[in-house]
Amino acid sequence: MIVKSLLGRKMRTILTVFGIAVGVAAVVALGALGDGMIEGYTTMGGGSGADLLVVQDDALDIMFSAVDQDLGTTLAGFAGVTDVSEMIYTFAATDGAAYFIVYGYDPDGFAIQRFRIVEGQSLSRRAAPHGGKPVLLGRAAADDFGLSVGDTFRLYESQFRIVGIFETGAPFEDGAAVVLLEDAQVISGKPRQVNALLLKVRDGADLDALRDRIERRFPKLTTTTSADFLEKQEMLQYVDAFTWTVSFVALLIGGVGVMNTMLMSVFERTREFGVLRAVGWRPRRVLALVIGESLILSLLGGMMGVGLGILAVWAVSNAPVYSSFMPGHISISLMVQGGVVAVGLGLIGGALPAWHASRLTPVEAMRTDGAAASGTRHVRSAALRNILRRPTRTLLTVVGIGVAMMAIVLLGAFGEGMVDTIAGLALGSGANLVGMEADASIDLSKIDEGIVRRMVGVPGVSNAEGFLTGYTSMGDLPFFIVFGYQPRGRLIREFKLVDGDPLTTNRQILLGRVAAENLGYRVGQTIHVFDSSFKIVGIYETGVAMQDGGGIVTLRDAQRLFGQARKVSFVGVWLEHPERAAGTIAEMEARFPEVSLSLATEFSEGLMDLEMMRSATWAISFVTLLVGGLGMTNTMVMSVFERTREIGVLRALGWRKGRVLAMIVQESVTLSVIGGVAGVLIGVVFGYLLNMTPFVQSWLRIIYTPSLFAQALLTALLLGVVGSIYPAWRASNLQPVEALRYE
Repeated sequence: MIVKSLLGRKMRTILTVFGIAVGVAAVVALGALGDGMIEGYTTMGGGSGADLLVVQDDALDIMFSAVDQDLGTTLAGFAGVTDVSEMIYTFAATDGAAYFIVYGYDPDGFAIQRFRIVEGQSLSRRAAPHGGKPVLLGRAAADDFGLSVGDTFRLYESQFRIVGIFETGAPFEDGAAVVLLEDAQVISGKPRQVNALLLKVRDGADLDALRDRIERRFPKLTTTTSADFLEKQEMLQYVDAFTWTVSFVALLIGGVGVMNTMLMSVFERTREFGVLRAVGWRPRRVLALVIGESLILSLLGGMMGVGLGILAVWAVSNAPVYSSFMPGHISISLMVQGGVVAVGLGLIGGALPAWHASRLTPVEAMRTDGAAASGTRHVRSAALRNILRRPTRTLLTVVGIGVAMMAIVLLGAFGEGMVDTIAGLALGSGANLVGMEADASIDLSKIDEGIVRRMVGVPGVSNAEGFLTGYTSMGDLPFFIVFGYQPRGRLIREFKLVDGDPLTTNRQILLGRVAAENLGYRVGQTIHVFDSSFKIVGIYETGVAMQDGGGIVTLRDAQRLFGQARKVSFVGVWLEHPERAAGTIAEMEARFPEVSLSLATEFSEGLMDLEMMRSATWAISFVTLLVGGLGMTNTMVMSVFERTREIGVLRALGWRKGRVLAMIVQESVTLSVIGGVAGVLIGVVFGYLLNMTPFVQSWLRIIYTPSLFAQALLTALLLGVVGSIYPAWRASNLQPVEALRYE
């Protein structure tokens, strides 16, 4: 009986199954991304054979950790420690890849032994004597780039010679490169610094006692076992939260679609339920019938979704570079999770319709003819009057579209906020030009101070000055950005003090107003950054969220905190003749190819970080729109089915196909625009609430623009048109005689 009911409306069943499938596929694919990150960090922590990992305390991620390399010798002398190996983990730009994983190891250390050479030779300082620094390339990376032993490989501006190809079985490593420790230190801009020290410990040694001893001796370090390493990586928690948020949005829209379908199924079968109740069916049996139909729908969608998710993971796993962020295989638990989510959708989506069906009394059910709700005659708009015939269906459809639009608006507002923040950093410097490391991410940019000093010698340049940025967590703020400026420099003059005095020397800090309020600090107090104490001498405000949620220390203090000796992240350049900026930029980039320069007003344009964020935003928007579009089509198909006889009457009265088609399209567009407006309003409210949270305040401000609202409403309009194509075509092609005979 359940199968017969579902097959009675094949198109509705198919659309609902597809809507669920897309949501479940998002869960599987994004879950696989999270699993891939976890698998990679697990391999990084324990795959080397290390018992303990020593990293910088309060580092946001191991990539931002800075530990003095010389401490390895000291730790090797601790009782119970049998061996120490250093590790660098960073990203570098190469041809066709903005974010390429690079590891740095000592070729004589124990940690590099896990990289099994399948072609060429092992890494050594004499491995590439005839040109280029030596590099080992993972098998997956070599296949992606079409490279082999003996070829050259670029990392930023440096050329490396591939001396070997390795395999470990872990995608995070097989899609990466391994270079000498000293070369990795140059790439990451951390001379005599490493991201982690890996310790092997004697069998039977007390690991907890050893950890306590290391942390007492070196307060700025934290020591974890391989098993506990993941818990210390806050970035993984943010990735996990992001993937679940996106999945929740897709599932919410899918769940609304299930509920909509089941409600319509109950409405049109009201008399059937009345007959069943009259012949002795108890309410719970009716309830079980409807829940059963909902579960079958969801299970079908779940199986299809798991398949689509696996297909998506396979596609990404075969894409150059991105394959390293995916797991080696889809876990059974992840597929089970997709199935459980589908079952949950079935139970939740079918609960209200099942309850409604079970509450029907035989007499009431037998009297109804399943017609649409009345009471809409006072509504002047024919399209609005038609969609209000089924207020519940209309409400659910509006919710589905509204959630999709809300997601798009919020993501767009986040993007606008990030662009505004980065543009504010550049414009707020007061410089004519702003530069960063060529091809680098804004988080990993590093420029030698010597290059900044030599820039002043370029004709047309009146001054050049660099500043450094670094990340940590502080109190309840997961992101606390530390800026390093020259206390008597030109850049720091742009920061408006609202309390206290300017920065004058080391061990002082200026706090942004937002950071001071969120952390509860005021002028004169002491604040700790990593293991260092800083006296708060002033509070500043710039209007740029990333600055106002952070703090300013001297450039020398920032370089010490983040292990970036004689490095800056960005450079500001003042010109004698700003109108000749284009020629000056060309000359400076020719002299200093390591640096990419642009006008301060154009700095945020073309940044790879923003491009990747836009790509991710469009991908997520596509998923939500796909699910919302399926829901819209489903709704309009149901509307056409239940009004078949009415459409037949209209055709018999002389309505042409075009007029019927226009009527259905108009109804669909009206419905989607209502959902779009609701979604925009909800998105604005959510954005306002998020702007009030310390988490968001500390690094960006969610910004809404008229163009963003126009884009959202235009998308809703397009969704209505696309969702009405099939239903409108079907309605316009109904023959009057066939339609009038329809039951």
